[in-house]
Amino acid sequence: MEITWLGHACYKISHKGYSVIIDPYYCMDMGYPRLQAEADAVLVSHEHKGHNCREAVKLTGAGKPCPFEVTRFNTFHDTSWGLMRGENTVHMIEWDGYKLVHMGDYACGLTDNDKFDLSFADVLMIACGGFRAMPAIYTKPLADELMANVVIPMHYAHDNCGNRRLERIEAFTDQYMPYPVVKWYDNNTISIDKSTPQQVAVLKFKP
Repeated sequence: MEITWLGHACYKISHKGYSVIIDPYYCMDMGYPRLQAEADAVLVSHEHKGHNCREAVKLTGAGKPCPFEVTRFNTFHDTSWGLMRGENTVHMIEWDGYKLVHMGDYACGLTDNDKFDLSFADVLMIACGGFRAMPAIYTKPLADELMANVVIPMHYAHDNCGNRRLERIEAFTDQYMPYPVVKWYDNNTISIDKSTPQQVAVLKFKP
């Protein structure tokens, strides 16, 4: 499996010639260039402009069989059970004995049974920049609770990208000190297999 970070909370997940993009975004005031991507399918966690720009993704229309089984968990974008920012979908994607979890802009709503199902994923993508998502001080305990092998933080300020009110990535990664689990990548892509060591993978945005 190959995972490519396209910025903000947007990822392209590729396996066996099939690809899905999660949470494509409008660039708006976030400093990202206009998103233009291609995939076989699109998933959206919630209907906010930083996550639902379906038209930015050109669908291949190839009709290839999808290797992914997608399970959706209905949750909320705020701790007031959706009264402020509405609903959020957590996506669990499974294939060939692998499990990937994309949390979207999760704030609350997962039951204990949901957390059990989401636990021990090969990859957990979790928002950690605060503002309209969970702040890093709450994201880290949730990531610890779900016990994924690879944690990929998302939805944070970096370089000249991200809303100015978002926290920077160090607010999340510094909580892992002094343990040497944070790995800083020089590119925006990571390949995952069963030999991938446990880590917090900070991918580098590539315009």
